[in-house]
Amino acid sequence: MNLNFTGKTVLITGSSMGIGRGLSACFARDGANLFLTDLPSCEEKVVVWADELTRRHNITTWTFCTDLTRPDGPETLHREVTAQAGVLHTLVNNAGICSYGRFDTMDHERLEKMVLLNCMGYAKLMRLFLPSMIQRNEGAVLNVSSVSAFQPLPSIALYAASKAFTQSLTEGIASELPWKSRVRVATMNPPFTRTGLISEAGFPEDFIPFSISLKTIEEVTELGYTAFKNGRLFFVPGWQNKLLHLCIGRILPRRGINLIARISMRAWSDLIPWRRPG
Repeated sequence: MNLNFTGKTVLITGSSMGIGRGLSACFARDGANLFLTDLPSCEEKVVVWADELTRRHNITTWTFCTDLTRPDGPETLHREVTAQAGVLHTLVNNAGICSYGRFDTMDHERLEKMVLLNCMGYAKLMRLFLPSMIQRNEGAVLNVSSVSAFQPLPSIALYAASKAFTQSLTEGIASELPWKSRVRVATMNPPFTRTGLISEAGFPEDFIPFSISLKTIEEVTELGYTAFKNGRLFFVPGWQNKLLHLCIGRILPRRGINLIARISMRAWSDLIPWRRPG
């Protein structure tokens, strides 16, 4: 079942930059009306971007910024979407937090926020919006996951675990839907992409990603959006990433894939002594 978003209302979290911004451009180009949200600190960016999309594509946009890690964040957003936009056709769970470094040294507050947003935020928003979609037998959920969902990764252990949670939850919910349901629940699984999430996570400039990175955010979002629109349950872009994460990652013994990940998810300067600073 191919999805048609023309005239439909789409909610996108984390829409001020990166993949969220790229996806909002894709939906707007296809005539979707957009409800854009992000953190309160990003409100100006969200409003400016919404106005630009309205002018460029002649669509209706709404904005409301809230912190989804707050206990009442998802419920507040649900009320605002219902009050301002009415019936929601598509939920895009994109907002996320990442942190690079050893788990035992991670800041406690950041650890808690990562779980609240990456796991509970996605789950709560789906729980709030899915019932009406199922009742109408129309709607869709796109959860932005990651290639890190398919194996444990050192240095971003909690982030990878949160994406594994998202992947498992999404596929489980998709399997709960009736065979002929017109409700779609899916993920897109981008490789490491230079977005605000990566820069804010504290990755070293010369770290070696455990994936074959794509060139631009636009390329990642365009491929992921097209796959979602065409009915894919999940989508890993690039044959190299499919080979690494979906084939080799499941064929090699667990110790082998963990060793590769251990070597990969570090900076060159940590691996090559003569490249270390000082």
